[in-house]
Amino acid sequence: MLNELVRRLSGRHDRREAERIRKRYPMAWLRSGNLVPGLGLEISEKGILFATKESPPKSDTLDVALDLDGKRVRARVTIARQGTMVHDGTDYAVVAGVFQGIAADDWDAVVRFCKGIADPGNKAADELTALAGTPDDAYRLLPLKVQERIVASLVGAGRLAPESDAKNPLLRMHYVGKGRSGEHRLSVHSRRNLDGEALTFDSMLTVDDAGNVHLDR
Repeated sequence: MLNELVRRLSGRHDRREAERIRKRYPMAWLRSGNLVPGLGLEISEKGILFATKESPPKSDTLDVALDLDGKRVRARVTIARQGTMVHDGTDYAVVAGVFQGIAADDWDAVVRFCKGIADPGNKAADELTALAGTPDDAYRLLPLKVQERIVASLVGAGRLAPESDAKNPLLRMHYVGKGRSGEHRLSVHSRRNLDGEALTFDSMLTVDDAGNVHLDR
């Protein structure tokens, strides 16, 4: 019965979910700031499937915390499907969620967990310290106003969901270098879930010294 419910909720008939793998992991969902225990049943770069004894409230979104190979990952998911099951005489809620917001580092951890890649660790914490305040900083080290302008630019272009939070957008960013006019060039890979489909976009942005953001392509 568990396998059948997992099969139906995971949507394996839909090719968009083909990358989701069955892999157990500890997790919890947040209710009024408190963690409610659950068990992860499946995971992919797009979302998760989990079981919990306490049914989440009726809502479109849910904040979750996943323990993936010893790393705590926080994310917000859009609830795609929800059902109930009985296992060993206990009632469980089974929830399928699609990632709506997740930090870049946490997203990388999800990808590594799905692909069975070992965590490289904080191989150079001192490198981040050395990079702080330089043009080579990743998204998380950019000033908040610049982050907000980047997110607003991508939302305006339909490459991020309208409700995206600048502090935890569904994107990854790489610093490309300076352009001929001295502006900083950024390569951004972003995701948006639209009508149940996960869309991906590759964008090129420029940021001038005043923090103004321009979407080049």
